[in-house]
Amino acid sequence: MSTNICSFKDSAVDFTGRCYFTKICKCKLKDIACLKCGNIVGYHVIVPCSSCLLSCNNGHFWMFHSQAVYDINRLDSTGVNVLLWGNLPEIEESTDEDVLNISAEECIR
Repeated sequence: MSTNICSFKDSAVDFTGRCYFTKICKCKLKDIACLKCGNIVGYHVIVPCSSCLLSCNNGHFWMFHSQAVYDINRLDSTGVNVLLWGNLPEIEESTDEDVLNISAEECIR
């Protein structure tokens, strides 16, 4: 399981340990653990390497170990319908040139 956004506000998980790198790439990773039991439940890609940024991926930087967590369906504002990526409301286009000209490198900081 993975996601592209994770908020620790009112969360039961937090970073643990030191940053590390894998043998297969140069991404900088840090584990996340349950604050109640202390078990590592996944990791966050702190800084993706250029190789991974250029490869085909889902753009998610929060990875959860499937044996450590379970998913739940999130409901829309009505509380009835399950949220699906294809059914998310459109956001207004920004005309701010500073926002439109952000480089990929700056975006991942």
